[in-house]
Amino acid sequence: MHASDLPPIPDAVTGEPRPPRAPRIHQGKEQTPQYRQPRNPPPLPSGHGPMLEWIQPSIRLQYGAAAAMAGILVVFAIVRTGGFEWLRWWWYWALLIVGSWIMFRATRNHWTAGGATWVQWRSSWVDTYRLTRIRFSADGTNRVLRLRDAHGNEIHSFKINQLQGNPDLWDLVYNGILHSVASGNCDIDAKTRQILQIPYELGPRPTGKRADRRRLW
Repeated sequence: MHASDLPPIPDAVTGEPRPPRAPRIHQGKEQTPQYRQPRNPPPLPSGHGPMLEWIQPSIRLQYGAAAAMAGILVVFAIVRTGGFEWLRWWWYWALLIVGSWIMFRATRNHWTAGGATWVQWRSSWVDTYRLTRIRFSADGTNRVLRLRDAHGNEIHSFKINQLQGNPDLWDLVYNGILHSVASGNCDIDAKTRQILQIPYELGPRPTGKRADRRRLW
């Protein structure tokens, strides 16, 4: 594949033509809800076209995560005390409430959105067609992408399972990644190319190990 073979850049307003299906690590099937608008989304990028796709946990999922946290804490207390003595500990009830609330709020923060030429994670966003650095990395147990664009915007830890959870959203982002790499102005290493299945003939050769060891983040 060469730059001339790439799918066209979609219109910034309509998102047409939509890019073809992109290769994925995470095979999620979540779709942008058509029956409701997002709840309290963060400010979207100004002047870069409308939001076309988005992912936001449902209220049911948030309550489920909170209940799971409470269940873990209850099981832990039963195992440690050998029974239900912990029911008399007011401070443990406070821990249950606080822990469940934190999990409820944390799940709510999993906001992901994208337009024809941009993608947003929580309140951070990048121009997908002017990326200057792309790295694949691990953040705890999560596999993530670290993105930077020519405007100086960064997404430091973009969870791949959430980004690729909505296939239509990932298609838009991936097309931007391909065009950014093909431009020759994007720093992407061999490992990230392999993970994202980006053809090696697209753009300049990957940076070497010595360049990768520089602390750029």
